[in-house]
Amino acid sequence: MAKFNYVAMDAAGKEQKGTIEANDREEAQALIRAKGLTTLNIEGANALNSSVELSFLEKKPKPREMSVFCNQMVSVLSAGVGMADALSMIGEQTANKKLKNAILGCCKGIQAGDTMADCMKQYEVFPEVFATMVAAGEETGSLETSFSRMSERFEKDAALKGMIKSAMMYPIILLLITVAVVIIMLNFVVPKFQDTLQTLGTDLPALTKAVIALSDFTKQNFLIIAIVVVGAIVGIIFFKKSDFGKHFIDNLLLKMPVVKNFITYTACANLARTLATVLSSGVQLVEGLGIAADTMTNVFFKEAVYQAKSEVEVGTTLADALDHTRLFPPLLTNMTKIGEETGNLTSLLDRVAAFYDDEVAESTKALTGMLEPLVIILMAGIVGTIILAVMLPMASMYTAMDNL
Repeated sequence: MAKFNYVAMDAAGKEQKGTIEANDREEAQALIRAKGLTTLNIEGANALNSSVELSFLEKKPKPREMSVFCNQMVSVLSAGVGMADALSMIGEQTANKKLKNAILGCCKGIQAGDTMADCMKQYEVFPEVFATMVAAGEETGSLETSFSRMSERFEKDAALKGMIKSAMMYPIILLLITVAVVIIMLNFVVPKFQDTLQTLGTDLPALTKAVIALSDFTKQNFLIIAIVVVGAIVGIIFFKKSDFGKHFIDNLLLKMPVVKNFITYTACANLARTLATVLSSGVQLVEGLGIAADTMTNVFFKEAVYQAKSEVEVGTTLADALDHTRLFPPLLTNMTKIGEETGNLTSLLDRVAAFYDDEVAESTKALTGMLEPLVIILMAGIVGTIILAVMLPMASMYTAMDNL
């Protein structure tokens, strides 16, 4: 297929520019007309007139943007608009480039005869649970319900991430300020006092000598230190992505009391919400567990859900399978057992998800309450040590002068 650059006019008389793929110019014009546009100019795209797309620089759509997309789909579909036309209209006004390309790509796929779910699976911006929900909606004729449920899910994900982000912002800012203050003091403040301290004629305290030596070292090797720090950060990122690194770091996090609660509650909320979402659309439990496993951020919880999936496949109840992992709390397993026995699993999972959402909020506050004083103590300790190292020789000098 070839690419064509076009200039067209919409129904409101507004000029639009874009690039479209087609087998020939006639097909390109037909696709442009299908969007409700009037072609003003069309020409074959080449290396000189094509816009360079750096997909790796494009931002992944936020949960809030995905929720807006779902709400728009509900509104347009309920008005009787066809799927292809709905995607074309929504895609053209979507701000996020990555999401826009995915929506318009799905539009082309549907025009070619593919299902919406199959089209969505080709784009990473659409989570697996989203494609599964849409597939269930297409089979049962309840697409609007599927998009509505996913909108609620994305809204909850956005609220959770926003809460965590705002809670962690203050400790991170304090930590960055601490690093900046130390760099300024070692590279600018201490050197100004260094000559004065060394001309006092008295033996400098060990602490003062250590700070001066550290100041000299940072000034002389600042570039090397910067390279080492960047290298360490890159190394940690790659280490975290490795299988051993994931297990090592996630195991370490699960051994920290407050952090462990936060990770556990988040995993329980994701598992319960995902299962409730897919089961309500008619997805089988085993398939739902596979989807839920991919929502786990901690590798041990991911492996635990896959273990539960394997046990459920051979006839074990979900409650017993989750209990065998020894990671999920009794409340989740007990509520799951009640749901299975009463045939009301989806409803109870919804309640469990809401409960653990509240627990995540409380554990986030507890985590923030623990981090803030620790960072403040760290900041005071480091800065106070440098100030003390500068003031000790002066205090000794004043004491000696008073004794004369």
